[in-house]
Amino acid sequence: MNRSATGGYFLVAGRLGIALVLTSSLFCAAATQSFAATLQPIERFGPNPGQLNMYLYVPDGLQPDSTLVVALHGCMQKAADFDDETGLTAFADALKFVLLFPEQRQGNNGQRCFNWFQTRDNRKDRGESGSIRSMIEYVAGHRQVDPSRIFVLGLSAGGSMTAVLMANYPELFRGGAIIAGTPYDCNNPSFLTWVPWWFLDTWFGDAAAASYACGLFNYAPTQRSAKAWGDFVRAASGGTPTRWPQVSLWQGGADSIVNPLNQKELVKQWTDVLDIDQIPDRVDTVNRVRHSVYQDVNGAPRLETYAIAGFDHAIAIDPGSGPAQCGSIAPYIEDADICSSLKILEFWGVAP
Repeated sequence: MNRSATGGYFLVAGRLGIALVLTSSLFCAAATQSFAATLQPIERFGPNPGQLNMYLYVPDGLQPDSTLVVALHGCMQKAADFDDETGLTAFADALKFVLLFPEQRQGNNGQRCFNWFQTRDNRKDRGESGSIRSMIEYVAGHRQVDPSRIFVLGLSAGGSMTAVLMANYPELFRGGAIIAGTPYDCNNPSFLTWVPWWFLDTWFGDAAAASYACGLFNYAPTQRSAKAWGDFVRAASGGTPTRWPQVSLWQGGADSIVNPLNQKELVKQWTDVLDIDQIPDRVDTVNRVRHSVYQDVNGAPRLETYAIAGFDHAIAIDPGSGPAQCGSIAPYIEDADICSSLKILEFWGVAP
């Protein structure tokens, strides 16, 4: 979610030891070697109501019933800025899963932000949401993908679009990760915010109104009850899903673009949707980062949060060749001594 005035902001003991060694070696190799797989554009993938670009990364040696991870870049980025820099392609090579990178066109948004705040793009089967769903269907039909193992993650505007996709298609996604993003439908005006929202929307456009309502730049996000937040998601899904995604939330404590209070509102929204309480069942520290886990009545982890103190608006990486390291520093991809891509994949059960 990059700075934009007009575009919105816009993851048996002996045998276990062998497995861990092999996994570590595999991750190190993936981080340091060059692979034949490359990012491939797919021009004709089906209906494209949001006029997005599609890129696919398929590792060599893909096995039947593989996992699909959909990765959504932030503003001012392209698909090629979000693949190896985040560590995702290295993990795809090591773990043999498919990566789908939807890409925003500058003609849709001058800052290349996904238009998560526009109803023509954030409603089921409409606009950009519909385009991404079409891309997923294309991959499922042309690659060896297990339809029960589809995941989505995104940074900034891509994080907010991740919330859109999980709300619109909850049964499609096994898990999702919102990185420096906002709750679904946060720019839906409340009684108290309607007048300033209307003024900004009328005179400065929907991106400005969304910035005000959703806590971007210097604004505080609109606060709602957990049920009110959850109702937005339930209305978007259009029914009673048989499954809701497992959710990972990441937020920098010094984020200068997305107010860090958004993570609290996201927790309200998704704990309500997942029917779990807002008190974490476990709080620990991972690489000096506060980590909270929220479980369901059966003790299964359904939601987690990472709150990175002093971290600005970016996806967290940990450059290096170690088994828990990943990525390379780039705009809005910063070293936080923790590999968010790997931690998200672990939470989903994609990585060991």
